[in-house]
Amino acid sequence: MTLDIIINLSVMFTFIIFSYFVLEYYHEKRPDFSDLRPFIIGVVATGISLILMQTAINFEKNIFVDTRNISILISGLLGGPAAILLSSILVGFFRMFFFEVNPTSFMAGGTTIVLGFIFFFLSFKKPINYKNSHFYLAIQTIVTAILLFFLEGYKNPLFVSIIFVIMNVTGFYLIYFVLKLFKRQFERIRVIEKLSETDYTTNLPNNRKFDNMLERAIKTQQPFSLLLIDIDQFKMLNLRYGHEAGDELLRELAERLKSFSKTHLAFPARISGEEFSLLCYDAAPAVGVHYATELMLMIRDEPFMVSNGESVQLSVSIGVASYPDNGETVKELTNAVDEAMNAASVLGRSHVVHLNQVCHEKQRALKKQNL
Repeated sequence: MTLDIIINLSVMFTFIIFSYFVLEYYHEKRPDFSDLRPFIIGVVATGISLILMQTAINFEKNIFVDTRNISILISGLLGGPAAILLSSILVGFFRMFFFEVNPTSFMAGGTTIVLGFIFFFLSFKKPINYKNSHFYLAIQTIVTAILLFFLEGYKNPLFVSIIFVIMNVTGFYLIYFVLKLFKRQFERIRVIEKLSETDYTTNLPNNRKFDNMLERAIKTQQPFSLLLIDIDQFKMLNLRYGHEAGDELLRELAERLKSFSKTHLAFPARISGEEFSLLCYDAAPAVGVHYATELMLMIRDEPFMVSNGESVQLSVSIGVASYPDNGETVKELTNAVDEAMNAASVLGRSHVVHLNQVCHEKQRALKKQNL
């Protein structure tokens, strides 16, 4: 029996930890995965529970003990109310109709489903987490142990109940401490990754993150426009108001870009000192120029306030390039928008230039030379 207990606990530990790593992997690779996460966790927990029932410790007269309750409780810890309800219903259904159909199986399966509903409603008011999971474990363990103790028709009910309590508590805390450790490590990795892709001053994505988003946009092969925004005469502003005020201006401009991006389906980033970029999705060249003009006017017409109480009039020059018209790689597009921005800066303050305009002017100049 000792070997059977070790086997069941080992199976439980292996499958839950493996599933946890797979879920975390997909969480990183597929941001939209979070919407389906509770249901996927519920189904995965059900699958693990079925395997655990196959490796259960069989006592007498269809009485067997396993650690499927841990799998169900962990599903609530990782997936919330929907996950624990789904796994409880599915596991209870399988226990009643697919594992030795008899009064005992109906009692065991029904108890699992009832506990699932209780935990479902409780977890809405008190979500299962690493701090209060002990409370849920206690309810689950006590109810199931009492059920095992009062089942009739077999010897040593107290012994079976004790074995269950030992397996359930030991198995849960074995998983609990390992998952908690891995959770901390994943969180640290995410923080490090975010810091490596975030500009310290403005808290906007940095050039590295922006290039990654640009690559993703190119892979979709859907038209978009790229805006490069340069603050006019920013060095003079720094000299006049001080570097601290200059940083405040950068932060306020970043906040305006964030607000603009939310209403225009765009992704903002800080590229360098006074340069910002905006990736405008589903924006043809004409739409890109319209967005740039709207943004330029908004910045020009709404004064910026710094902490010393002064009002600062800011202006920007904006270059615009579009995919696929002006390039089909990250390098081609960044070179194109940089050329357009330089052309806008030459014209003076508060100008918007699309690379197509630059190319058109070059063609006109060539025609004049040929004439």
